[in-house]
Amino acid sequence: MSSIGKEFAKFLSGMAVMQVLTHGALALSGDLPLTMLGITYTPQLNAMAVVVWSIIAILLTYYAWGRRRAA
Repeated sequence: MSSIGKEFAKFLSGMAVMQVLTHGALALSGDLPLTMLGITYTPQLNAMAVVVWSIIAILLTYYAWGRRRAA
C-alpha cells in the first residue's frame, strides 16, 4: 500500500477519535435523549456509537501506525 493510503488512514483515525470524544461528552452531559435532524439520540444509541467508533479508531490506528511491512 502506498504511503498516501496510510496518511489517509491517519486522517480518518483522527476523525474517528473525534467522534468517540464527542459521543462520550454527550453521554456525560446528561442531555440525552436529544433529537437532531429527525433522529432521536437515546443513551443506548449513543453508547453503541461510542463502542463502534472506538473499534473503528483502533483498527485505523493499527493500520496507519502499527502494521509493519514484511520484507
